[in-house]
Amino acid sequence: MTFIAPVLSVFLAPLLFLLPLHAAAQTACQFLQVAQVPLHYAGSGLGLTMTGEINGKRATMLPDTGSGITYLTRTGVERHGLTQRPTGSYVQGIAGKSRLYDAKVTEFVIGPVRARDLYLSVVGETSFTPPFDAIVGAAFLLQSDLEFSLATKELRFFRPQRCGSTWLAYWDKDASVIPFRQHDELTANPQFFVHINGTRLTAMIDSGASVTTVTRRAAHRAGIDLDGPRAQRVANAHGVGRQSVDAWIARADTFRIGDATVHDPEFDVIDSQLNVDVLLGVDFLRAHRVLFAMSQGKLYVSYLGGQPFDSRREVRPWMRQEAEAGNADAWYTMAGMATSERSTRKDPAAAIAYLERAAALGQREASLSLGVRMLVQGKPEQAATFLRASLGEGHTGRNGALWLYLARLRAGDPQARAELEAPFRERSDWPRPVVDYFLDKIDGDALLAAAVTPGRACFAANLARLHAEILGKPASVALPKDCKAIRERYQDAGTDTAL
Repeated sequence: MTFIAPVLSVFLAPLLFLLPLHAAAQTACQFLQVAQVPLHYAGSGLGLTMTGEINGKRATMLPDTGSGITYLTRTGVERHGLTQRPTGSYVQGIAGKSRLYDAKVTEFVIGPVRARDLYLSVVGETSFTPPFDAIVGAAFLLQSDLEFSLATKELRFFRPQRCGSTWLAYWDKDASVIPFRQHDELTANPQFFVHINGTRLTAMIDSGASVTTVTRRAAHRAGIDLDGPRAQRVANAHGVGRQSVDAWIARADTFRIGDATVHDPEFDVIDSQLNVDVLLGVDFLRAHRVLFAMSQGKLYVSYLGGQPFDSRREVRPWMRQEAEAGNADAWYTMAGMATSERSTRKDPAAAIAYLERAAALGQREASLSLGVRMLVQGKPEQAATFLRASLGEGHTGRNGALWLYLARLRAGDPQARAELEAPFRERSDWPRPVVDYFLDKIDGDALLAAAVTPGRACFAANLARLHAEILGKPASVALPKDCKAIRERYQDAGTDTAL
């Protein structure tokens, strides 16, 4: 695993340069804001992102205090035309292990920070398509004191001078103070203690997680019965690694952090081997103002109001505000929530309306979902219009090309088969085996063997069966166990077309 020490040494210089010239003459504590970076909600989960540059090109980056170091994603490698090479190392994530590659970056920029000639690790496998180009980890973010202010959607970097144990929560004299320890000398991930049902558990603020998550083993220790009436099994969780993991929504009696207690909280619970018990996600950060006072080894936390935990059972006001302000990803996320098994009130008609709003704003996954729906409903010409809008770089674009081929085939386009291979000519990775199956280069057994994961196998089997139907042939590929047929899936306004 490549540790990005070159970035760290470059990071400090611009911060120190920004200090006022008179600071050295002061004797009192000087808590100086040296950088301010805007935050945005992006992707189908509306995770936190910020804007930077990779090799002079605009890049979307995930500020992730839950990750030790900084990684590139496969999205970033493709989008910026980087060459990656295998390292033989792996990284452990929520969804298992992922191969690590590395890639040379000539210039890497976040706010005032500019680093050159780096070799960054690349996360090879995720169980979802990352909407960001890089994961900026704690070793990068937490070299100075760092404040999350989601009320104003900003990251603020501070450099204290002669502050010692001085109170640093300048906005709140009554903020909770929580001492932390670093996990180890390499990763700089601050860990601290919280209590669930009175049981002391280790915790970490994970700005890379959309919602707060508790591990299954920690839930068991805290007396949470995942088979009982206060828990619900839900769709598997996804993250770094190839596999999805078992997941639940569960209620506890109490959650305590510092001086604050939350009654009847509801969390996501996952069956994953993390190195902490609780990951406090962006839902927690949205309800709190948090300062990582790295200079003092403590957190300052102020409750701002609202629900501190969000199990995504209903659309929250902040989400609708994002959508109304023109965030296409918010409309897409709301569409998924309107038919999710988590939802307290399903509304398929609203989901379609949300997808249409997202697609109109250029959200390619929404266009893909609407196009697939039209195709399954026997409207190939309308489907093709949406599917062409889904084309482009990345996983969504490649899946869109597969569905567009089926729509053109259904519409009787004589050029469909001849032009199928063009978007995949230089690729051997997934979903290239689906193309090879359509072109009769491999059979159904080889297709399912190449799929590797259950999600891919379900996706491939559904496409193969629809392909046979369009050609008027009997289905030669069976749906894997627990795989929902595409027609059944689209009785509601599902958005899960990009498996």
